[in-house]
Amino acid sequence: MVASENTAITVKMSDDEKALPKHPLRDTLVISFSFMAIYTSYLAIQNLQSSLNQEAGLGVTSLACLYGTILISGTMAPSFIRIVGAKRSLVIAWIIHTIYTASNFYPTWATLIPSSILLGGIAGPQWTSQGLYLSRSGDAYSRIINENIHSALSKLNGIFFTCYEATQITGNLISSLVLQQGSYDDSEDNVTKTCGADSCPIAANGTLIQEPDTHVVYILLGIFLVCDVVGICLTAFLLPKLITPKSQKQSLSKSVVSCCTTLVDKKMTLLIPLFMSQAMNQGLLLSEYTKAFISCSLGISMVGFIMACFGGSTAILALLIGRLAKYTGRYLLFTVASAIDMGMLLTLYFWEPQKDQLYLFFIIPTVWGISEAIFQAQFNSLISILFEEKMDSAFANYHTSKAFAFTTTFVCGVFLCLRTRIYIAIGLLSVGFLGYIGAEIIFSRTKLSKNRKDDNVPATTDEKTHL
Repeated sequence: MVASENTAITVKMSDDEKALPKHPLRDTLVISFSFMAIYTSYLAIQNLQSSLNQEAGLGVTSLACLYGTILISGTMAPSFIRIVGAKRSLVIAWIIHTIYTASNFYPTWATLIPSSILLGGIAGPQWTSQGLYLSRSGDAYSRIINENIHSALSKLNGIFFTCYEATQITGNLISSLVLQQGSYDDSEDNVTKTCGADSCPIAANGTLIQEPDTHVVYILLGIFLVCDVVGICLTAFLLPKLITPKSQKQSLSKSVVSCCTTLVDKKMTLLIPLFMSQAMNQGLLLSEYTKAFISCSLGISMVGFIMACFGGSTAILALLIGRLAKYTGRYLLFTVASAIDMGMLLTLYFWEPQKDQLYLFFIIPTVWGISEAIFQAQFNSLISILFEEKMDSAFANYHTSKAFAFTTTFVCGVFLCLRTRIYIAIGLLSVGFLGYIGAEIIFSRTKLSKNRKDDNVPATTDEKTHL
């Protein structure tokens, strides 16, 4: 009788474990390097978009269209992944990334806007697939190394975001080294009136920043196309398919409903302002700091060198924080990250950039990279822990809320002065941090209540036998 019971238990465990990756560390490395190849291209282009395509605000408008489309794709991501699969979603995403890079060879409203919309449309499934891969790998890895799920997830997220943020180094260094080969004049000498927080869209008559030679841009984009092809090959040939547990498979309608119900979950509602704050701050750094501070004050060829510092600090800290999280816990990490973001926003608000303050141009993104590293890795771990039963919907809402913040940031950039947008960012960060505290309190109380309830449940006859 005991043998038959043990057999039943073994079969049940085997069914559950079938959905877990067999080689979690290997899968994490494959997905990390594929993202690294793709985002070496994408992030460098994004950093230069507002400076390269200034005419009629084409660059900023294309980014607004891109992130605006994510609002829809993020909501539909679980349904898309259910039909297509996580691996195929990533392969399709990389192909569209290649199309987006190619559209920058001839950036017009007829080429750049449609490719941006396509890229935004696949971004939701892309990032939700990434979150599912790492979450499942973290579950499997925690069993292998016999550590708690938060520790395992932090390690794997640390590996992924180290590679991901390293793209700010590779992509930006490539862009600056190539763009230096061009011949163009420096920016305006009088930087205090039109640059920095005083920068306003209505104050710029024509193009403020000198653009590089066309053939130099073509060389840069050709290199980025090669990176995109490498990313496609890594994912298509080396990444295994992700198996969805039977218990988590949903119909199309239930999948959409799950996204909506997760959105009104108290914990998610409280966390969304912080998700949006991190995205808005990143949007200000990648679009406005690169244009209103670096390009305006020092010239477009310096954007890559300076933003490489952001990628360097983020990549290094992502790896370290993945290991430190085991000892510090997430509460301290989120507090430090929020404090850094607030400090950087205040710095941008009060600082008047000058050419002889070159060191400050490098220090700001370097320090900001610390908070970026914490938020990127810890948000993924936080979602995996707080929304264990509905991770796909939670990740979809996470990326949708970030997309909304990105879209708002870029759209406001067409109408509002930078100083006003910094005001908004400071307010959102304050609300977001308070919301995070509230979400942690709710989670702790729910977990405590569940543990007490489990302690009060008497053991069954079978459980007593095995004890």
